[in-house]
Order: sequence, then structure tokens, then C-alpha cells
Amino acid sequence: MSPALALDAPTERVAVNLLRHLEWQDDGFSLVFLFADVGPSLQLADWLDQRLAMQGRALQRHEAKDSFVRDPEAAVDALVGRLPELSAQPGGVWYAIQRHPGDAQWNRARTLFLARLNERRFLLERDLKRPLVLVLPAHFRAETRAMAPDIWHKRDLSEELRWLPDAVPTSVPVTVEPLATLVAADGALPAFAEWQRMATASAAEQAFLPTAWTASNELLAAGRPGDAEHVARGALSLAKRRAQAKPDGSSDRDLSVSLDNVGRVAEAQGDWSQADAVYRESLALRRQLVERLGGTPESLRDLSISLNNLGRVAQAQGDWTQADAVYRESLALSRQLVERLGGTPESLRDLSISLDNLGRVAQAQGDWTQAEVVYRESLALRRQLVERLGGTPESLDDLAVSLLNVAAIPPGDAAAHAEAVDIYRRLCKRFPGTVRYAQRLQALSGENDAPLGSGTKPTS
Repeated sequence: MSPALALDAPTERVAVNLLRHLEWQDDGFSLVFLFADVGPSLQLADWLDQRLAMQGRALQRHEAKDSFVRDPEAAVDALVGRLPELSAQPGGVWYAIQRHPGDAQWNRARTLFLARLNERRFLLERDLKRPLVLVLPAHFRAETRAMAPDIWHKRDLSEELRWLPDAVPTSVPVTVEPLATLVAADGALPAFAEWQRMATASAAEQAFLPTAWTASNELLAAGRPGDAEHVARGALSLAKRRAQAKPDGSSDRDLSVSLDNVGRVAEAQGDWSQADAVYRESLALRRQLVERLGGTPESLRDLSISLNNLGRVAQAQGDWTQADAVYRESLALSRQLVERLGGTPESLRDLSISLDNLGRVAQAQGDWTQAEVVYRESLALRRQLVERLGGTPESLDDLAVSLLNVAAIPPGDAAAHAEAVDIYRRLCKRFPGTVRYAQRLQALSGENDAPLGSGTKPTS
């Protein structure tokens, strides 16, 4: 039996709602709209399949191909023509047209698809005897209401699911928590404001690129991926001009970081093909830099980060062979850096993240022996970091994540789970109102910012 897929708290809430609907409304037409980024929607579909297949009614999954953008009306005709065939099979119909959310041609194709489908609403209701889940980009709710008002009003359920960045090392040392707190407090975006000032000044070509990288992360934290993309692409254009003006390669690192920035925005929008393209370009640059610079610690760490970026893209798309390959190469670099740098906190944390990445790949493939080996090595490193750093919030959060990884290994480790819950209780007490800690505590124990000593028992 495959191991149970793990979901974060927001995804799990949507997953449970959809599962209940698909179980209760299995026989007969119903319509569900899911507005989601590509990565989370694929993870959600796999999670639903894992449960529904056990009941003999796995999802009938259909993903839009490249031909969709050329002839979306033909896609509607093909769907309507197959309604009797789809009705004859058990399980709901999962119809996903959310690829390339930032592409204007794809968005135009989606609006035409919805308009034509709206015209065929009678055939949908008459001929389809199964639930239909229409998966659209996370930002497409307003367009759906406008282009398909009739089927929108007939919907039985609508949900939204967005990508949330994991705690992974990045080329730019931006701390997301304080930025998110600042935005929530007064709406201020200081790096973005500074970048706008630089970009409109007479000396725009001399603008400081790290400000743009920080501004892009700031905007993502504020839930403004469109603005983040605009900033990231502006910075990339500037970095390319500088690299062309200096063929000696002195600007290649700035170019690689700018490419990574565009990749992170693409990830946030669920555009995995775009993320893959820019991450590969960045990886090629970083291999050249390692060779040219003789393997300095900075160039090796940058290379490790690029490999992890590609691993996340492969992981999101279920390409476990590719994910395993790049994560193993990144792990080898992380071990090399720990040895060369004498075990600095940064190098040890990077090593623990590389181990966790490999653990997730092994876990997804059902290789619990391998998962346990790397998860426990990561846990030992994180205990060491908590002791060395005096229990900083980041080190405690990392420790809790490692404990939960170990707790997920069959048959389960209740003590590790309970220790993770206690850590999040303490973090909630030290930093009241921090959404991330409160959400994790709620997801793990059902507590809502519960203070220490509240007596609420953690679930196992």
C-alpha cells in the first residue's frame, strides 16, 4: 500500500471538503470549481485519488494539453462528446485547465472554453452523471463568473488553493516572517518602494539588484504575485544587460540570482514549465561559476541551491527520478561544505534541508527505510543547532519539522509528534499572532494559539 500523502493545513481543509462532496455526490451531476496553483492542485488530486481508489471510484483525470491553447472550443466539443462515456465510469471527472496561469494566450483560451461550456450547460446537466471538478488558475474566479454566469450559479462547491513556499534555502537571505508581519501591520512595502524609486530615477541602469530581489520576495509575502513578477522580470532584464556588457563573467552571479527570483515567482503562480526553464538557465551559469572560481564556498552553495530549486519543480510534477538525482547531488555539495567550513550553523542547516529533500522523495516512493535514515540524520543536526543557537525561532521551527518527519515513519512516533506540538505551543506563546506557528499548532493538535500548560492533549 502506498504511504499516505501529507498535506499542509490549508490544502488539507480543501481536500477534506472535496473528498466529502465526491463521496456523497458520486451518483449524479454536480459541479465544483477549484481555483488553484498547479503544484498544490496536482498534490490534491493525488491525495483524493489515494482515498477514492480504495472505494473503487478513482478520479477520471484529464489535463489540458498544449493543443488546448490553439483550439479551446474543440476541447469543449470533445468533453461534451464524452459525457456518456464518463458517466459509465465510477468516480468524478477532474478536468484541469490551470497550466501557464500567467500566459495571456492560455488565459484567452480559458475564457473561450468557459463561454462555450456555459452555452452547453443543459447537455452537461442532462448527460453527465458524475461530479465535474473544473480546475482553473487561482486568480481566475472573476473571469469565471463573468464568462460562465449560468454554470457558476449552478455550482455546488468552489474552493481556492494557493502555493505556500516551503522553508528552503534561497540565494537571497530574505526572512519572510518579518516581511509578512510588516505588510499585515501597515501595508508597507519598503523594498518595493525603494526599487520603484530606483527604477524611475535617471540612473536606473545603476539600480541595486538585491533591492529588487528583496522587493519581489516582499510582494510574494504580501500576496501580490503579479507585482512580484513585474519586479523580478525588470531585475532580470537589467542583470542580462549588465552581463552582456561585461563578458568576463563578473555579473553572472547576479544574473543567476535574478533568474532564481523569476523562478520563485513562477512557482508561486504554479507555472512549473517556466520555473523549470529559468532554474535550468541559472544552474548552467552556476556550474560555469564553480569551474571558473575553483569551487569557492559561495559558488558551491549557489550550485546546491540551484539543484534544490530544480528538485522542487521535479517533485511538484511527480518526477521522482529527476528529483532524487538533483537532491543527491545537492546533498553531496552540502556535506562537502560542512567539512570545508568546519560545521558552521548555515552549512549544517543546509545539510539538514538536503537530507529532508531526499527523505520526501523516498517517502513518496514508499521507501521508508531510506526516509528514516535521512530524516533521523537531519533531526540530529537540528537538535545540535538548537543547542548551539540557543533556541532561535528558526532553529526550533526546523526541529519541529524534523520531528514531524520522523513521526510520519510507520508505525508512527507519538513522542516525536508530541514534542513538535510542544515546540509550536512555545513559539505561539513567545510570538503571539504569528500566523505560521498558530496554523501549524492548529493543524497538529486542534489548539488555537493555546498557551503553555493549557492542558490540551496533542493528537497522535
